[in-house]
Amino acid sequence: MAHCSAPVQGIVGSYTGNSFALQAFLASLLGLALYNAIELIILVFSIFRVYKGLYFWSLLITGLLGVIPDALGLLLKYFKLAPIWIPVTLSTAGWSIMVTGHSLVLYSRLHLILRDERILRGVLAMIIIDAIILQIPQIIASYGVIYACHLAFGRFFDTWEKVQLTGFFVQEIVISSIFIVQTLNLLHSYPTRSQRKTNIMYQLLVINFVIILMDISLVVMEFTGLFIIQTVLKTFFYTVKLKLEIAVLSRLVTFVQYDISQDSSGLSNPQ
Repeated sequence: MAHCSAPVQGIVGSYTGNSFALQAFLASLLGLALYNAIELIILVFSIFRVYKGLYFWSLLITGLLGVIPDALGLLLKYFKLAPIWIPVTLSTAGWSIMVTGHSLVLYSRLHLILRDERILRGVLAMIIIDAIILQIPQIIASYGVIYACHLAFGRFFDTWEKVQLTGFFVQEIVISSIFIVQTLNLLHSYPTRSQRKTNIMYQLLVINFVIILMDISLVVMEFTGLFIIQTVLKTFFYTVKLKLEIAVLSRLVTFVQYDISQDSSGLSNPQ
């Protein structure tokens, strides 16, 4: 079956430009994403003493089945190293697992500072609903834009890509905002805490603001038509965000003086 022409450069086939700098940029970032993902997997197995719990599995699956297939798929596609269905399958499946998995990572550490079960259930419901509503049309469009060009999947893909990225941006903003608000509440609730604990809380705020800034930059690139750069940076940024999440939990555990021996996630005490 004949392939359609890409409605936006990079959606269907390889990078067709002649910029060596851009090619090097794409290869370097995707290589770094793969390196970070492998490092993350090793780190997860090294800091967890019991391999169970939502935090452990969401981190592991996001890195192993999300980032790695997505990065490999983009490498194969942009450098034309395999038939198009292979990179599309890898990148589409990897992206779906990566973005939802990262949101589950964000959700899984909320219970350390938030005890309202209604909010926690609401956040989990939002993640599940968004995964269904936003991911399924994108998966269909990813294959339709290749094999069903006569059905105008190209325009749909271009539109839904923006809708999907914006939807997941809002989702992560909501979760990070809850974390930031609860962190500020803790700062105001215990004004006599030690300087060390205060510093930890400010570090948590900075990390969450950095995550938000990365999401904002991706949305800006999507709406300015920088599709190839956006997809590659997106994969790289998610590896950075996942590693920052481990830093967030390490500092949060220290702050709340969590009893690690009772932690159902099995995380060893990060010191």
